[in-house]
Amino acid sequence: MTSPEEIKKRKMQEYLASSRDAQFQQQQMSEQQQLMEMQAQIKQIMCNVLSKEAQERIANIRIVKPDFALQVEVYLLQLFQAGKLKPPLTDEQLKSILDRLVKKREPQIIRK
Repeated sequence: MTSPEEIKKRKMQEYLASSRDAQFQQQQMSEQQQLMEMQAQIKQIMCNVLSKEAQERIANIRIVKPDFALQVEVYLLQLFQAGKLKPPLTDEQLKSILDRLVKKREPQIIRK
């Protein structure tokens, strides 16, 4: 038989565990909401900065490599905020920027 003390202890542990789970879920939801808001802001700014063809190219990149597309968008935002990018950015200009970014990412193999 279990004593009333043990039952109270077990109930308290269950309550603490459930409250931690609820806090964790609430924190995840707020982080997800912040991420969605940030993505919406980036999309809005990209609509103003990029031409239609450049927007389509970024959308195609996002389908294949979402992380790289986000990296490109952040880079373009930084250029725009620094005043180094004059809107609207054409598809040809975007291609040259993408070429530079891809060359930076390629590892250099040195053979001896």
